Amino acid sequence: MSIFHRYNSTIHGNYRRAYLRCGLLIGVLLSLYIVGRLVAGSPAESPISYLTDAILLVLVVLLTAYYRNSLPDKKITLKEAMLFGMGTSLIAAVFYALAILATGLTSAEQTVLFTATLSGQTITQQDPQLHYWAALWAIVTFVDVALLGSFGSFLAAIFFRNEKSEIKHKQQ
Repeated sequence: MSIFHRYNSTIHGNYRRAYLRCGLLIGVLLSLYIVGRLVAGSPAESPISYLTDAILLVLVVLLTAYYRNSLPDKKITLKEAMLFGMGTSLIAAVFYALAILATGLTSAEQTVLFTATLSGQTITQQDPQLHYWAALWAIVTFVDVALLGSFGSFLAAIFFRNEKSEIKHKQQ
């Protein structure tokens, strides 16, 4: 267990408040894409696409840089950047998954299109189990956004860290 206690890192800011705000921002932007396409009359074929993945990764990296620049002395450790990025990704994933669930429950057309695209199965808009499909796509979306966002936060943390943690030495 001594491996896990070898470093003494300093948290310079309130990363919890920051990741709640930033995660909500990313979740809203991803949700607006899906809802905007539905309202425009050309529903998205999948809640997971290259465009939503790119939006997620770019925003996680940019918001990590913004968080670092908002800190006193603009110093951030790898640990703090990772905590911020992973928290942001998880909040964005929860919000986006809830938006996908709400969209799927209110728009049978959207759920049918997601099911046809993602699973290859053909269902109708009168399917009595349509709400289960909407829940499945919300879960799939949550997992995808959480994992991809966490990967992006790892890359951002490596790239933006500018302070190394102090190594504790054993006293004999």
